[in-house]
Amino acid sequence: MKNEYYYSRYPWMNAAQKECFELLCDIHGGGNHLFGKLYPMGDTGLYINSTCSNYMSTFDFSNLTRAVVLAHDRMIRFQIEPSGPGMLKLSACKRNSRDGRMSERHPTIEDAIASVRKGYSSECEA
Repeated sequence: MKNEYYYSRYPWMNAAQKECFELLCDIHGGGNHLFGKLYPMGDTGLYINSTCSNYMSTFDFSNLTRAVVLAHDRMIRFQIEPSGPGMLKLSACKRNSRDGRMSERHPTIEDAIASVRKGYSSECEA
């Protein structure tokens, strides 16, 4: 794992949480670009209340696209939500299966795209 240097700051992280941490690092271009303290989220995830200063978009400054693709590849549920003035809460939770109940699985990117397109098929066919 690329960001092992930061693991000593969070000795509570288990293997699943380290995978989630690596996702956040990869989205932001390294652990040195994560602004805020990490907190555990159950046994399989973590979150950070961040003063995230990085652009997140779908094309230029494509951190948002990177987040979606990597999360699906690595079976990590990634969530962005408000966390106070000028802050975002970024959370990541490791899943271990492509099948099963909604709270236990994570689909492939191809399955997720098909599901979205199915829901908006009449709008996408223009």
